[in-house]
Amino acid sequence: MSDLTEVADKTEETQDTENTEKFLIFSILGKMYCFPSRLIGEIALYDIVYQLPLIPSYVLGVVNRYSIPYALFDIGILFYNTPTPRNKVLIFKDEIDHIAFLIDDVTGIADISSDNIYSLERSLDLNDLTDAVYSSFKWNEQDVFVLDVHRILERVCQETL
Repeated sequence: MSDLTEVADKTEETQDTENTEKFLIFSILGKMYCFPSRLIGEIALYDIVYQLPLIPSYVLGVVNRYSIPYALFDIGILFYNTPTPRNKVLIFKDEIDHIAFLIDDVTGIADISSDNIYSLERSLDLNDLTDAVYSSFKWNEQDVFVLDVHRILERVCQETL
C-alpha cells in the first residue's frame, strides 16, 4: 500500500512541475519585467559598447561576449523614451538570436504556475507597449510583465526598414 502512495505522490509532484515555468525577473526603470529563464544565456555587467551607424536610438550598439557580437537594446528608450541606467546586460541564448537587453538589475527567479499567468490583449499599434508584453503575473505583491522577445525583434525590424 505504501508503494502506491509513493507513486501517487511522485505523479502529483511531476504534474505540479509540468504546469510551472521559471522566469528571470528584472527591473527596467523601476518596473518589473521578465523572460522565461530558458531563453537567458547569461547576465553581465555593463561594459564596452561598440556603436554602430544608422541604427535606432534604442539599439545602443554591439557588446562582445566571448568573441561573439550581441546587439544591445535599451528597452527604456524603446518603450518610454527614457534611457535605462547602464548597470547590467541580459544576454539571450544563441538559439534566440545574438541580442542583449540593458536592465537595471535582476530581481529574482520565480517558478510560476500556468494558472497564475494572465494573458493580455495585444494592441494593433506596434508602438504600443502592450504589443511587446504577452502576459503578466503577481510576484511579491507586484505586477510582472512577461516580454515577448520575438515581438520586440519584429518591431525593431519594421522600424529599421
